Amino acid sequence: MMILVVDDDPRIRTSTAKLLENEGYKVIACDSGETALAALDNIPDISLLVSDVLMPGMKGTELVTRATAHRPELAVLFMSGDVGDTPPEDFAGHEVLSKPFTAAALLAAIARANELHL
Repeated sequence: MMILVVDDDPRIRTSTAKLLENEGYKVIACDSGETALAALDNIPDISLLVSDVLMPGMKGTELVTRATAHRPELAVLFMSGDVGDTPPEDFAGHEVLSKPFTAAALLAAIARANELHL
Protein backbone atom coordinates (compact mmCIF):
# COMPACT_ATOMS: atom_id res chain seq x y z
CA MET A 1 0.00 0.00 0.00
CA MET A 2 1.22 3.48 -0.85
CA ILE A 3 0.43 6.23 1.65
CA LEU A 4 0.61 9.99 1.15
CA VAL A 5 1.48 11.80 4.41
CA VAL A 6 0.79 15.55 4.47
CA ASP A 7 1.90 17.74 7.37
CA ASP A 8 3.48 21.18 7.45
CA ASP A 9 5.53 20.26 10.56
CA PRO A 10 8.71 18.57 9.27
CA ARG A 11 9.24 16.62 12.51
CA ILE A 12 5.78 15.06 12.42
CA ARG A 13 5.90 14.49 8.67
CA THR A 14 9.31 12.77 8.85
CA SER A 15 8.61 10.67 11.93
CA THR A 16 5.22 9.52 10.61
CA ALA A 17 6.72 8.60 7.24
CA LYS A 18 9.60 6.67 8.84
CA LEU A 19 7.25 4.81 11.16
CA LEU A 20 5.10 3.74 8.22
CA GLU A 21 8.11 2.78 6.10
CA ASN A 22 9.36 0.62 8.99
CA GLU A 23 5.98 -1.15 8.89
CA GLY A 24 6.48 -1.94 5.20
CA TYR A 25 4.38 0.80 3.62
CA LYS A 26 5.54 2.86 0.66
CA VAL A 27 5.30 6.50 1.70
CA ILE A 28 5.33 9.85 -0.04
CA ALA A 29 5.59 12.85 2.28
CA CYS A 30 4.42 16.35 1.38
CA ASP A 31 4.53 19.62 3.29
CA SER A 32 1.39 21.25 1.86
CA GLY A 33 -1.97 20.60 0.28
CA GLU A 34 -0.73 21.91 -3.05
CA THR A 35 2.18 19.48 -3.26
CA ALA A 36 -0.11 16.67 -2.10
CA LEU A 37 -2.58 17.34 -4.91
CA ALA A 38 0.28 17.28 -7.42
CA ALA A 39 1.47 13.94 -6.01
CA LEU A 40 -2.05 12.52 -6.26
CA ASP A 41 -2.29 13.67 -9.88
CA ASN A 42 1.03 12.04 -10.78
CA ILE A 43 1.08 8.86 -8.68
CA PRO A 44 -1.99 6.67 -9.19
CA ASP A 45 -0.79 3.99 -6.72
CA ILE A 46 -1.54 6.16 -3.65
CA SER A 47 -4.42 4.50 -1.82
CA LEU A 48 -4.44 6.34 1.52
CA LEU A 49 -4.15 10.04 2.31
CA VAL A 50 -2.99 10.86 5.87
CA SER A 51 -3.35 14.60 6.39
CA ASP A 52 -2.93 17.15 9.14
CA VAL A 53 -6.01 19.36 9.57
CA LEU A 54 -4.57 22.83 10.20
CA MET A 55 -1.92 23.78 7.66
CA PRO A 56 -1.01 27.11 6.06
CA GLY A 57 -2.49 27.72 2.64
CA MET A 58 -4.88 24.79 2.40
CA LYS A 59 -6.51 23.07 5.35
CA GLY A 60 -6.51 19.31 5.38
CA THR A 61 -10.29 19.22 4.99
CA GLU A 62 -10.06 21.25 1.77
CA LEU A 63 -7.28 18.98 0.54
CA VAL A 64 -9.43 15.90 1.18
CA THR A 65 -12.47 17.45 -0.52
CA ARG A 66 -10.44 18.28 -3.61
CA ALA A 67 -8.53 14.99 -3.63
CA THR A 68 -11.56 12.73 -3.23
CA ALA A 69 -13.48 14.65 -5.90
CA HIS A 70 -10.93 13.34 -8.41
CA ARG A 71 -9.97 10.14 -6.57
CA PRO A 72 -13.14 8.82 -4.85
CA GLU A 73 -11.40 5.50 -4.16
CA LEU A 74 -8.90 7.24 -1.85
CA ALA A 75 -9.07 6.30 1.84
CA VAL A 76 -8.52 9.19 4.27
CA LEU A 77 -7.09 9.59 7.76
CA PHE A 78 -6.99 13.00 9.41
CA MET A 79 -4.41 13.62 12.16
CA SER A 80 -4.42 16.73 14.28
CA GLY A 81 -3.53 18.16 17.64
CA ASP A 82 -6.02 20.98 17.08
CA VAL A 83 -8.89 21.16 14.60
CA GLY A 84 -9.48 24.86 15.24
CA ASP A 85 -12.92 25.98 14.10
CA THR A 86 -13.29 23.14 11.60
CA PRO A 87 -16.93 22.00 11.66
CA PRO A 88 -17.36 18.33 12.66
CA GLU A 89 -19.23 17.58 9.41
CA ASP A 90 -16.01 18.26 7.50
CA PHE A 91 -14.67 15.01 8.99
CA ALA A 92 -17.80 12.96 8.25
CA GLY A 93 -16.99 9.51 6.96
CA HIS A 94 -13.29 9.80 7.76
CA GLU A 95 -11.12 8.56 10.60
CA VAL A 96 -9.55 11.24 12.86
CA LEU A 97 -6.42 10.55 14.94
CA SER A 98 -5.43 12.98 17.70
CA LYS A 99 -1.80 14.10 18.01
CA PRO A 100 0.39 13.11 19.70
CA PHE A 101 -0.17 9.46 18.84
CA THR A 102 1.66 6.19 19.34
CA ALA A 103 2.77 3.89 16.54
CA ALA A 104 0.08 1.41 17.56
CA ALA A 105 -2.61 4.11 17.46
CA LEU A 106 -1.49 5.23 13.99
CA LEU A 107 -1.54 1.70 12.61
CA ALA A 108 -4.96 1.03 14.13
CA ALA A 109 -6.31 4.29 12.67
CA ILE A 110 -4.96 3.32 9.23
CA ALA A 111 -6.76 -0.01 9.48
CA ARG A 112 -10.02 1.77 10.43
CA ALA A 113 -9.61 4.34 7.63
CA ASN A 114 -9.21 1.55 5.11
CA GLU A 115 -12.25 -0.29 6.52
CA LEU A 116 -14.38 2.88 6.35
CA HIS A 117 -13.52 3.18 2.69
CA LEU A 118 -14.46 -0.34 1.65
